Amino acid sequence: MTAQRDCAFQPLFGASALAQWIRLGGRPVRAPLGYGLRLRWHARLFELNWRMQIERLPRGEPAADPVFIVGLWRSGTTLLHELVNACGGWVTPHTWQCFNPSTCFMTGAPASAAAVKRPMDQGVIAAEGPQEDEFAILLLGEPSIYRGLIDPRRLLECAAASWQSDGADLDLRRWQAFVRGVAAGGAGRPLLKSPGHTFRIPTLRALFPGARFIWIGRHPGEIVASNVRMWTAMMRVYALWECTDDVLREFLREAVWACSRVLERCLAEMTPEQMLWVDFEALQTDPGRVLRQILQFVGDRPSHGNRSLDADIEAALSSVPIHRGERAAMPEEEGVHRLDLMMHAARCRFGEAEA
Repeated sequence: MTAQRDCAFQPLFGASALAQWIRLGGRPVRAPLGYGLRLRWHARLFELNWRMQIERLPRGEPAADPVFIVGLWRSGTTLLHELVNACGGWVTPHTWQCFNPSTCFMTGAPASAAAVKRPMDQGVIAAEGPQEDEFAILLLGEPSIYRGLIDPRRLLECAAASWQSDGADLDLRRWQAFVRGVAAGGAGRPLLKSPGHTFRIPTLRALFPGARFIWIGRHPGEIVASNVRMWTAMMRVYALWECTDDVLREFLREAVWACSRVLERCLAEMTPEQMLWVDFEALQTDPGRVLRQILQFVGDRPSHGNRSLDADIEAALSSVPIHRGERAAMPEEEGVHRLDLMMHAARCRFGEAEA
């Protein structure tokens, strides 16, 4: 039986670059006893383990260009990731890998299964379940908006570094090595999910010219309301400092505008063969149809012997629960209405083709 527990405060330790960034923030107000010593010790051990592990990782690019699931936080990216992965034929990062990126390819999977409740909803995070690789990016020391979960006072700084760049200057070498390690562990095509990747699409297209993107969109009013709950809950788990309401509100306003700009660029530069648009509401009401369209869009899935596409979809739907989202009114903000317009345009260009 899988052990399950509620989320409690969890200090995050990672690479020396992350530790240095945390120290620049000064003395934490929520730090546990001996935190400073633990931060330095973990960073030193992380770098030692990473150097040992990197020698064992395969060189070059992954065997196949990944499929990326993108979209703003709380748009349904996690649900879609779990459903697509459950259809089989994929290799995707697991939670135990993303939270232990410096040792996961040396130690292997944990001996016993474990799970925790997600801090913001009814979901469960399983150690052996699929996980967004943004946490690996964060702990590997590379630029990530999730640094703001640790020091919310610098959340806007972390966000600006992500969506004010076209991605050309991003250094993601450690993340690329991590993806190679994940891809080497299975025979399927890499399936990667992170809302943070939404703002890296130009970089990801340059790194993986054959990559395909699945953008899941949700009613902007629901996104904004749900994000307030999510970021507040996540900061209760990981933050070393408090976050003021005005910082979080400004961050979400900027995120909405940044998302609109990314969609505008995708509309100008990408084709329906490169990106598929999925509506969160359609995933809830007719998940079988949506999964079929996704699997037809990405193609190139390894054969499962005598199992059919319908059997894979049925197996996924029986193993992944689908919870109903909450409806919310559209906030009277220019950025939200702009995002709604861009989502409509993206739906028309990249929307699900008829089966």
